[in-house]
Amino acid sequence: MNSATIHFGLVLLMFAVVQANRRTCFCDIRTGTESSSPLFADVENPVYRHWFHYSCSSAKSRCPDDCRNAAARLLEGTTNPLDFDAGATACEILGRGVTPDDRVHLYAHYTTSSCGHSGYRYLGEVCCFELHVPKYDITWYLFNQSCDDGEAPDVISG
Repeated sequence: MNSATIHFGLVLLMFAVVQANRRTCFCDIRTGTESSSPLFADVENPVYRHWFHYSCSSAKSRCPDDCRNAAARLLEGTTNPLDFDAGATACEILGRGVTPDDRVHLYAHYTTSSCGHSGYRYLGEVCCFELHVPKYDITWYLFNQSCDDGEAPDVISG
């Protein structure tokens, strides 16, 4: 074996070690359980590292909860069920009224890099009242936490 072959082998070994010591949990929020469901929002992707090797089993065990937690941070509240803060953020992102008959269900989807592992966690349902102030041409969306058929709160038209 010549020195070029040994050098090339060491480079390949180092590359393999670098790849094996890092795993990424790719996350996003979707409006259905299928990975092809409409994208609601992209979420921070947790990254796992170890100085020598980060196993798939470790990444697989952490990724689902870490993805759900990243989704909760993006929504600025808690999930399953959505609290008022998370629901208000969801209504702001949706930017439309959502009736109880057409409620939106949110799911944190995850895929663990190089491990063949993917799935989703349920985050909650969203209903939003659409509130409009005609005099100022302002519209905003208020989280209907119970997704009931009640009337939207009255808005002072000023």
